[in-house]
Amino acid sequence: MQPPFTRGFRLHHNGRYLDGAEFPSGRVFVLDDPDYGFATVAVSLDDLLKGYHGATVEWPAEPVAAHPPQDAWRVEYRRGDVWLPVRPTRDRQRAVDDLAARRERHPDFEFRLVHVNTTYTVEEP
Repeated sequence: MQPPFTRGFRLHHNGRYLDGAEFPSGRVFVLDDPDYGFATVAVSLDDLLKGYHGATVEWPAEPVAAHPPQDAWRVEYRRGDVWLPVRPTRDRQRAVDDLAARRERHPDFEFRLVHVNTTYTVEEP
């Protein structure tokens, strides 16, 4: 299924930003020199990028991630109405072991295991 409308994009190439569009047919064009009306046209975005080595494409509705998705686990303990985090780890089993050790050493405190990623969930070990 092809998209119903033409989508605009920005081509980043050698420090320049070039305006472009992708048509529902898959064909694309980029305005290389808008002052003189020079453009590059191709049958697909992949074919277009062959002529712009190292270029990247920016789509307007594309979210930009502050950092790549990451998974981590951490133990938190409760102080009053606030949960305070302990240093996170990427190893879930290490966090589970840390939780068990803390519960054993401090039976009067409330601890929990938290999985940190694009969402925030409390997990049972």
